[in-house]
Amino acid sequence: METLTIQIPDEKSSMVKQILQEFGVTILTDEVPSKKPSSFAGIISKETAKQLLLDVERSRREWERDI
Repeated sequence: METLTIQIPDEKSSMVKQILQEFGVTILTDEVPSKKPSSFAGIISKETAKQLLLDVERSRREWERDI
């Protein structure tokens, strides 16, 4: 069996997939695996994380104040 990679215009993809499946072709999609929150650990520095938290807290205080 041979593996081919083809790019199909969005408006034609359903029709092309249906035709290929009628010929017994197996369709593999490029699905992006979802990442777990733990896989993002350590991506930003501790200093950046601290600054982001301070900014969020400041924004919350501004949002909650009485005008």
